[in-house]
Amino acid sequence: MTMTDTIPWAITAAQAARARPCPLCEAPPGAPCQRKPAGDHLARFLDAYTAGQLTRACMAAVVGELVVIDRSVIVQDGAR
Repeated sequence: MTMTDTIPWAITAAQAARARPCPLCEAPPGAPCQRKPAGDHLARFLDAYTAGQLTRACMAAVVGELVVIDRSVIVQDGAR
């Protein structure tokens, strides 16, 4: 048994979204859509939600932090 087998971890909404390429700006998986401050387009989260990688509760938490709802809005790293 390794240490990674015994330490529970859950994928966050940001990690699930960033694991997919951005359908808007075509940022590759693992790279943020915007570097400074780091963040991703809402479109990336919507894509992950549609693919079943984000729960409705996670998506509600992401959208709940936004002032403007548009697929091109950048969700900053600290906002999730």
